[in-house]
Amino acid sequence: MAFMAFGRRLSLDSTHVRYDYGLNEADPARGVLVIPIMDPSAWFMEGRDDRPGGAARVAGRAALHHERTGERPENASVFS
Repeated sequence: MAFMAFGRRLSLDSTHVRYDYGLNEADPARGVLVIPIMDPSAWFMEGRDDRPGGAARVAGRAALHHERTGERPENASVFS
């Protein structure tokens, strides 16, 4: 079974990186994924209390890219 979630960087500052997140462009649960620079595992959805599994995968992809390259990716989308 295939899985897809997109994560496109919206902003980056000294404390957080923010991504436009969703399973597709029309996803009603689409939102903004916020990843704290100092503790990426403390990611959250802006203005929401839920922690979607797809957002966890996007956050993980962004953290892995940063670990490997030292850069915060512009695109942290996941396709598997």
